[in-house]
Amino acid sequence: MPRVGPASVQNNAIDYSLTVISGPRMPFSIRCGLTLLCLTMLPLLHAQVISPVITENQGKHPGPAPICCMEASRGAFNEPVTACFEQKENTFQGCRVHAYIFHTTSNNDWCADPGAWWIPRRLKRLQQRGIYCQVV
Repeated sequence: MPRVGPASVQNNAIDYSLTVISGPRMPFSIRCGLTLLCLTMLPLLHAQVISPVITENQGKHPGPAPICCMEASRGAFNEPVTACFEQKENTFQGCRVHAYIFHTTSNNDWCADPGAWWIPRRLKRLQQRGIYCQVV
């Protein structure tokens, strides 16, 4: 194994320029394999880091991703909304209903039936505040 140490010591001053004392070398095939492995892993690691960032920024919603609504309520609620999503039918496997998902200031998610009487008025008020429902 190569050893690294100070080149010389003169007058109690150490010369820290590196001197490498070479030892046995790694076989060529192992070096090529390790180099290929590193070059293959770099793009994969980069994709793992960049992909979540892109996904988070696409929604323009600072909070968590919306839940899957299995059913939607026709009843109104009175909490302030911070984000709105529209879940189309069969968007996700198992999410078979069309629903509006309202994320509130208390971190609750409300699944509302698009046919509910209060939905058009609520959507209009949200748009006046600059909150638009994003389709998921």
